[in-house]
Amino acid sequence: MTRPIRNAVVVVSVLAALVLAVQIVAWLIVKTEWAREGVETGLGDALGMEVEIGQPLQLGLLPGVNVTLTDLEVSTQEQVVATVGRANARLAMLSLLTGTVRPLELHLERPVLSVERYGPGVFNVYPSEPRPELDDLSLRQFQASDARVTYADQASELEFRFEQCDLDLRNIRHAGGMVEQVLATLAAEGELKCGTVSQDAYTATDMSAQVHVKDGVFDLEPVSATIFEGQASGRFEADLSSDTPLFSLQGSISGLDFGALMVMLEPDQSSTGTLALELALDARGTTWQDIRNSVAGTISLRSGVLVLDGYDLDEELDNYADTQRFNLVDVGAVFLGGPLGLAVTRGYSFSDLLRGSGGSTTIDRMVSEWTVEGGVAQARDVAFRTPENRLALAGALDVGNYRFDDMRVAVIDSDGCAVVEQKITGPFREPEIEQPNFLVAAAGPLLDLVKSGVQKVTGSDCEVFYTGSIAHP
Repeated sequence: MTRPIRNAVVVVSVLAALVLAVQIVAWLIVKTEWAREGVETGLGDALGMEVEIGQPLQLGLLPGVNVTLTDLEVSTQEQVVATVGRANARLAMLSLLTGTVRPLELHLERPVLSVERYGPGVFNVYPSEPRPELDDLSLRQFQASDARVTYADQASELEFRFEQCDLDLRNIRHAGGMVEQVLATLAAEGELKCGTVSQDAYTATDMSAQVHVKDGVFDLEPVSATIFEGQASGRFEADLSSDTPLFSLQGSISGLDFGALMVMLEPDQSSTGTLALELALDARGTTWQDIRNSVAGTISLRSGVLVLDGYDLDEELDNYADTQRFNLVDVGAVFLGGPLGLAVTRGYSFSDLLRGSGGSTTIDRMVSEWTVEGGVAQARDVAFRTPENRLALAGALDVGNYRFDDMRVAVIDSDGCAVVEQKITGPFREPEIEQPNFLVAAAGPLLDLVKSGVQKVTGSDCEVFYTGSIAHP
């Protein structure tokens, strides 16, 4: 190719590029006058909600054609459900020339989402009118930075808060259609990080997870976080591709701080020691009630030496027949239930036990193992040991219906027989706690009965209450 021809090719290429740029700029200028209203209408129709954009759109060419929206507000039935401080979308240039808008990348800054569940299948984020079918989607990247999400369930009064979250997803795609069809074909890869994830007094910090989505199955693995100064790791999977979603949670926490747990019950309480938690749970359902009623799996909580200052349990138990200053059930909730026990006793105070008689309590070993089936957690091996006593728990927690199911806490002798036991039944909020049942006449200190044993004192066989792994002192 001769030099004049090469020069002509360069000139033509430059002119063509300039013409294309002029066309794009002209398109942007023309569209700017009604772009905000058009975007509000388009997003509103897609979401089935009302969308308002607080500032004029900012349009640019570098890097690539992009549009920036500022101060977005999404509402339904006059209730704001989401806001976005700033949204930037990078658009496919060639699609603009055909009069369509196809995003390539989307970045949301400071999004805030508030989800409320009023009843089975009724959420504030559901559109008042049926949402139209969605077009297929292929997005190279979606980012959300400094996000905050709250989920509140009015029926159970549970509220979860996710704060200071960053989400980075890549290669997001689905085939379009109704919500069920979108979920069944959804795919993406990325990372999720949150500064805090909390529910009531339970808070996890520095949570991070690798996100894998394929054919409607959301897999977060590995998941890591800090909970009560312990290191948590695990995996969460949600299969939303079928009519009845499936959920699976597997995880462990090592170095769980016993003192931090006890401070939730009594802020001035001083305790030391660490615990280890392991769980493997599965559930299915479309409503929170269905999910609770279908939970199945195992929960295990174990400890080494724990020390509780300000309260001498052995001394209190020695004179228990005369004083009965506390309920054995209180001890069961504080020591044996662990995080599960503290969770189910929400709304019922066990903290009076911790304002004790002085001294300290040393627990050299504790185990709390549960088998969960159909939303009912059955105590499998739940006990702890002090220098002079051994206490055990039997019965079940009906988590699905928020009830104690024939739960009993007992002081155990060397044969595993109950010297004294106490039962708790009924709703978590207003349980019925029966009076302590002394299975052997308490003619002296309880410790003497524990050492002598029920069978020796009565001269007859006893019904063994506990056969677990915690040996007698």
